[in-house]
Amino acid sequence: MLGAGPGVQTTVTRTIDEFADLVRTSVMPLSVKSRHANAFVGRMRTAGRDRVFCFEVTAPEHTVERTPELIRECATGEFYKLSLMLQGEGMVMQDSREAVLRQGDLAIYDTTRPYSVISSEGARTAIVMFPRDMIALPPEMVAQLTAVRFDRSHGLAASVSPFISQLMMQLDHFARPGGSRLPHNIVDLLGTMLVSELDLAPEEATHASRMLRQVMGYIEDNLRDPDLKLASIASAHFISSRYLQALFQRNGLTVSSWVRERRLERCHRDLVDPSLASESVSELAAKWGFLEPTHFSRAYKKHFGLSPREARAGVNRKTRGGVVGSALLVNKDVA
Repeated sequence: MLGAGPGVQTTVTRTIDEFADLVRTSVMPLSVKSRHANAFVGRMRTAGRDRVFCFEVTAPEHTVERTPELIRECATGEFYKLSLMLQGEGMVMQDSREAVLRQGDLAIYDTTRPYSVISSEGARTAIVMFPRDMIALPPEMVAQLTAVRFDRSHGLAASVSPFISQLMMQLDHFARPGGSRLPHNIVDLLGTMLVSELDLAPEEATHASRMLRQVMGYIEDNLRDPDLKLASIASAHFISSRYLQALFQRNGLTVSSWVRERRLERCHRDLVDPSLASESVSELAAKWGFLEPTHFSRAYKKHFGLSPREARAGVNRKTRGGVVGSALLVNKDVA
């Protein structure tokens, strides 16, 4: 299971059944099919830290599916996956869209909804998987970009593509002392690319959608302010509190819950950062606007499934033991 051992883990399979088992146990329950029934030499390199997982997969032609049945039967948390073609060709299908990917191209998809990924003969694919709540965009917005090809030569994809390619050659960085910041830097970069793509999408070129992204950016920049509330956010953007609340409600959110979740994510980043071990849990919480320790502890445990002290203790144990990271401490249901 990813995250259970030190460093980069490499596994080679000899049959399609072995490869299917590897995918199910290392990634999540998925259906794997190939016309190469017997001779299927596949290779998977894995590394991860703090809920962010990286996979490099080299294999013969095959199809991977996340079916409605697997989604209902196997709860594995809510994740996004980013696929980058390192070699060969592939296709990502979700939400009635198809993205044909060639070397250097990227596409994102959501594990909470059915999807299919087809890899050509001899394809080599990089996959980055991370929880949806790590990214400062509501799922309804990201859903507009699933199974959309991000051209390696245009926009921010031109920077993200070589970065991910280089990362796959240096997966050992996850286990290094400075690697605690790497997962969040990766997700921040991907989030910036998605925001850029949304700004370019004609169907999203509306005042309301642009205002919502502007407000979310403002919130992200001001999470340390304990007075960051509905009224102050609306005032900063010269809109009414009622209109601001309506912007969020269109995406199934509230302003207060969004602020709380973003603050919790920032607190989590600090808690699992070994370089901040000298700061107490209450100090870290206060830095991100949680001035009442008991309230913070309850909110953190409800969101992440363990207490702040348990999260920090788990990271310290793994850091001392030289293990990849605490990814599975927070996502115990990832299979």
